[in-house]
Amino acid sequence: MAPEHGKKVVVLGLRDTGTLSALYLHEKGYRVFASDLSDTEDVRANFLKLQAAGIESECGRHSFEKILEADWALISPGIPPTAGVYQKLHAMGKPIYSEIEVASWFSAAKTVVAITGSCGKTTTATLIAQMLEASGRKTVLCGNIGNPWIGELSRITPETTVVLELSSFQLMHCTSFAPSVGLLLNVYPNHMDWHVDMREYAGAKLNLFRAMKSSGVMICRQTDEKQLFPDFKTAARRVYFDQRQASDPNEAALLCAADALGCVPEVAQKVFRDFCGIEHRLEKFAEWNGISFINDSKSTTPASLLWALRKYPGGRVVLIAGGHAKSKDFGDLVPEVRQKVKCAVLMGEATEMIRESWAGAARIVEAGSLDEACAAAIGEAAPGDTVLLSTGCASFDMFKNYQERGRLFKEKIKERLGSRVG
Repeated sequence: MAPEHGKKVVVLGLRDTGTLSALYLHEKGYRVFASDLSDTEDVRANFLKLQAAGIESECGRHSFEKILEADWALISPGIPPTAGVYQKLHAMGKPIYSEIEVASWFSAAKTVVAITGSCGKTTTATLIAQMLEASGRKTVLCGNIGNPWIGELSRITPETTVVLELSSFQLMHCTSFAPSVGLLLNVYPNHMDWHVDMREYAGAKLNLFRAMKSSGVMICRQTDEKQLFPDFKTAARRVYFDQRQASDPNEAALLCAADALGCVPEVAQKVFRDFCGIEHRLEKFAEWNGISFINDSKSTTPASLLWALRKYPGGRVVLIAGGHAKSKDFGDLVPEVRQKVKCAVLMGEATEMIRESWAGAARIVEAGSLDEACAAAIGEAAPGDTVLLSTGCASFDMFKNYQERGRLFKEKIKERLGSRVG
């Protein structure tokens, strides 16, 4: 049930999350004003869509006088607390919520499973959704995975189990959101270009559990709890998946979720065994001359790069890394780079910083473009090696997003392999 904060709401950000939120709240009888500082092609298209629906909106500017008339704000995950519009709302004492918080007020689902973490959350959320579907339960998978929760509310009933992948950006502005089962996979330095520090970042992740009831289940790693939040309080029952016997952390987390949700463990294990992976996440898409080619373009942090390197044999990885760095923790990867990487092909803004961090740990090659990086990687690889695109960086210095980076990587590799084979 929505709290009584008033019916005048400003929706900030007009990409998918903001647009769907504005449309939903308008249908619910709220007086919505939607605003986006940018004026890109996709934002303008959404702006026109909202205007056609009778929703007052703007793009290319923020009309602060109009914005500050709102009783409360729904803020899109791409807008950081350092943004001027955020600062003005905060100074005025206006409540600021994420789409996840607002969707939770209206969702009919009795069971909500929410997954967050620095690495692996998309895979784990997908596994849990597949397990529930294999158990015969009506399931909706949404959130940070690509389809906002608020846009799925019309097809959610009390019998639906909602599975949410959540980012720290979405959780930062949650106050009453209380899932039935919450899962924190891990906490590594991430989004340090958005959050003030690790304390704020970890605190945002822990918002997953703060409002949970005693009937809820909090699943996390005991090692993370001891190191990062030993004094954290929640009413939920705690379960530690790193204490579970399993072949893989994802499997351990899945089995703990199965217990919490009343699913048969054999079903969970079969789903895990049969899982084919997700595009751009350790996706093996080609093999040539005994060389495997892996697209892990979703890797946008040093922690996710470390996670990827640990999957492959020592000394047999030709790594393509670099882009727009979200943190400077690449020096922490030196032991793994030294052990696993035979050659690192670096590209993008972070090239110099990564090269200095990894000096002496592996052979370094620099590339001015993705095409050059692919050519260099193929040239460096030998039978038995793995060519791995796992950049550890954001994509937007060279690409629209990580999906475009991964898609172009696969295209360029296949083009070059085709010419080699020919």
